[in-house]
Amino acid sequence: MAYSGRGPTYKVVLLGELGVGKTSLFKRLKDNTFDEYQTATTGIDSCTKVMKVDNEQVMLSIWDTAGVERFRTLTRNYYRNAHATVFVYTLTEASSLHYLAQWIRDAQNFCPDAIRMLVGNKNDLEQEIDQNTAQAFANLHGFDNIKFISCKTNEGIQEAFQQLADELHKPKKKSSPPTPDDGTIVDVTDKGDFVKGSRGCAC
Repeated sequence: MAYSGRGPTYKVVLLGELGVGKTSLFKRLKDNTFDEYQTATTGIDSCTKVMKVDNEQVMLSIWDTAGVERFRTLTRNYYRNAHATVFVYTLTEASSLHYLAQWIRDAQNFCPDAIRMLVGNKNDLEQEIDQNTAQAFANLHGFDNIKFISCKTNEGIQEAFQQLADELHKPKKKSSPPTPDDGTIVDVTDKGDFVKGSRGCAC
């Protein structure tokens, strides 16, 4: 945690596949805007969002990959000193949840002590992933925090990041999240049923 004249600052990184809405989420947090037709950009961007926790001002320094993830060029520097990781997928595409497994492994390697939140975006559209499936994935990968949002309507975003700020500023002792290595995977196309597979990742 860093300190500025405006209060303690916590670094939060957004992770997930291209097209799930990370940059839309970033823009909602940055200046409360939404562009349905925004073009893809490449680079890493950051902003600071002011939050209140028990009448104390805290700062969330939020980092967005802004298209860099398509090249798989994210390095240790992006994760360095992260206090929280927000894993974003889209409720309209089952594969976006499936592929989060690699991002989870990366985060466990580069910032294993960071608080983690799982966020399903596009809650306003017809969904391929129901909440039971998302919860099964969260349970398998050791997520305590799971949220459903819409960057288009702004639903759920403030509540999700308020909870994140609360948890960051009032940390609780937790055991390390379990690392699934027993060969059990979640079939995200089958309403959350578990499928026994061969040992290793199903990505």
